[in-house]
Amino acid sequence: MKNLSITQKIILILNYLAALLLLIAFVVPYLPPRFLSFLSLSSLFFPALVVLNILFLLYWLIKLKKYLLISLLVLLLNYNNLQALYQWEGLHPIDPKGFSIMSYNVRLFNAYHWIKKKGVDVDISNYLKDQNPAILLLQEFRKDKKTDFSQYKYNHIVLKGKKRKAGLAVFSKFKIINSGDLNFSHTYNNAIWADLRINKDTVRVYNVHLQSYKIVNPEAFAEKDKLLISNKLKKVFEQQYEQAKLLQQHIEKSPYPVIVGGDFNNTAFSAPYHILIDGKNDAFVTAGEGFGFTWQYKWLPLRIDFILPDAVKLKVVKFETLRHIKYSDHFPIKALIKIKEQ
Repeated sequence: MKNLSITQKIILILNYLAALLLLIAFVVPYLPPRFLSFLSLSSLFFPALVVLNILFLLYWLIKLKKYLLISLLVLLLNYNNLQALYQWEGLHPIDPKGFSIMSYNVRLFNAYHWIKKKGVDVDISNYLKDQNPAILLLQEFRKDKKTDFSQYKYNHIVLKGKKRKAGLAVFSKFKIINSGDLNFSHTYNNAIWADLRINKDTVRVYNVHLQSYKIVNPEAFAEKDKLLISNKLKKVFEQQYEQAKLLQQHIEKSPYPVIVGGDFNNTAFSAPYHILIDGKNDAFVTAGEGFGFTWQYKWLPLRIDFILPDAVKLKVVKFETLRHIKYSDHFPIKALIKIKEQ
């Protein structure tokens, strides 16, 4: 370090800090949020931390300095996480026997006019008709006279609330033989499930919406009370963790192979994801392409919507993030799934 200029010493200190934060991001998913509640934020900033460490690595590589090992080691440690961040090339459909499943947070069909455009509810309805998945999972769903899901013979819908009821919906072209919900306590968020008879097999599908942040304007809120927003995030991370544990416990009792889909309100580098991926594949990691982000706040794109099929009995044939439309603050995701032959 003696041979470094003042500028390089500053860069080195920043490099150590970026590497430390990425190391924390590696550890966080394995610990309950109550131990590292504030540091759980690292799961949201994981992509930025990766890019930052790559830049430091390239800088020291150009300078031919051994300090490139700092970022190189933490990036190698996060190899599996990097796979969940970016996929070079997805699989392509080779088997027409699979069934399609789509998940989409429809944001109440634009009930509060976040998008300054009329008829967004009809646009969403028409778009979903065109996509025509065999199984459709909707979050932040509400009953709207202008939307039409008549192409689906079966459905399971659970809504919460007093003035404006909203919640989760499963629409299916396969017969629903049983259904239910987990009814998360003290929140509008929830998880519901439906057992679908697919030819001679039965698959249990979960539609989940983990705890929401409910921060409409982060900048104004942060300026008003940074401590309040910090405490709110801590509570949300803890709720998401407990909800994911409750859901996974329910999944483990399922007599059928499962598919978990929905809006996790957290990334693939978080404790809730780490809990729910157990025994399942991430459809994006298996067959996706690119970064796969499903939600974006200004400069921060995140993948917080997932389709996780059973790793043993189900095969992911194809996965898409459908970013060619903007009818919600989320983008829909769609997968082609095949039941493996016994």
